[in-house]
Amino acid sequence: MEKGVGEWIRGLRASANGTLSQYEPVTLVIFPFVVSLLSLVVGRLIHLSLQLVQENGLKGAISIILMSTIRLIPGVRGYIEREKGKVVDKMQSGAKSGRENWQTELPRAGLGIGVIERLKFEKSKDVQWQGRCSGTVYIGGSESEGHFSLINEAYSMFSHTNPLHLSIFPSIARFEGEVVAMTASLFGNREKASGGQVCGNMSSGGTESILLAVKSSRDYMKVKKGIMKPEMIIPESAHSAYDKAARYLKIKLWRVPVNEDFQADVKAIQRYLNKNTVMIVGSAPGFPHGIIDPIEELGDLALRWGICFHVDLCLGGFVLPFARKLGYPIPPFDFTVQGVTSISVDIHKYGLGPKGTSVVLYRNHEIRKMLMMEFYYCNLTATICGCNGVDGRSLCFTNCCWK
Repeated sequence: MEKGVGEWIRGLRASANGTLSQYEPVTLVIFPFVVSLLSLVVGRLIHLSLQLVQENGLKGAISIILMSTIRLIPGVRGYIEREKGKVVDKMQSGAKSGRENWQTELPRAGLGIGVIERLKFEKSKDVQWQGRCSGTVYIGGSESEGHFSLINEAYSMFSHTNPLHLSIFPSIARFEGEVVAMTASLFGNREKASGGQVCGNMSSGGTESILLAVKSSRDYMKVKKGIMKPEMIIPESAHSAYDKAARYLKIKLWRVPVNEDFQADVKAIQRYLNKNTVMIVGSAPGFPHGIIDPIEELGDLALRWGICFHVDLCLGGFVLPFARKLGYPIPPFDFTVQGVTSISVDIHKYGLGPKGTSVVLYRNHEIRKMLMMEFYYCNLTATICGCNGVDGRSLCFTNCCWK
């Protein structure tokens, strides 16, 4: 037996030597290194491809690879760069021509009362937008009368207040609290299904409200489930503020195609759920199509997975509750839906408040407290600061919303 194995090995060696004898010795030395190098390159490409699919999905990865490949075609990259250059040059030339008469230094002498006339003159060049710019300004009528006049008077009364110092301006704290409470009452806080603990605060707009809701959801799931690599799943119809929030807060974002009715596809979203998912998103309605997502189904999905579910009501928040009261067949969209953990709603849209006012609501205080950001300055000032928003709490608009 041993003799047979030995003869087989010697025969194999003789055959290998005979085959390799036709090659130059230097080739035999270099060949293993070349094979090893190619193996490393192929392995690296496979790793990058898998990573690309993991981060962007199969469809997104194919799109990225396809576009990158097209750019390698001779002349294509140069053409793309030239076209980009034309766009940039046009933007820059347009900006420069529009700034030719801009004042870039402080005047040697103040304009006095003439500054008002200057402001009126420049404003006269604006587009006559009253009642004509859907999605830009949501209040009709003249700026000098009616609702506009009321807002302007209310704003002038509080334009110099500083909401960071609520002990000095307690009226601002009261107005904000009442605005939040009144808004919460519109979205089911008085209903038993909501738990009756809906809370929140005001923000500078829908983007900040969404960002704050995402931040609270991320931190809440970190405490609740220990998720350190958070992921968020949203339909393609969701607002671009989620993309911004994902970049700011280092959350992996999955955008999922909508169904044939342009609603969030619950089954498609479910396929993306995993152990790192911290939240899913729905809109009522979405900005692109004005269609309400299946909030109840999404809420049930979030509840079963034990994750957060944010409903973007920035556009429809001050329409749907009243449409429902008028008898229109509005599907459930608020905190009466189990699984909904946060809602954003813009007062400066159909709440008819001044631009820069929104409310973000949470189902309970356990979620909202994740919003609080504390900062400690112990080296020199021994100061503890806390805030529950991105900006410096410029809430002189609060009283305009309260009015």
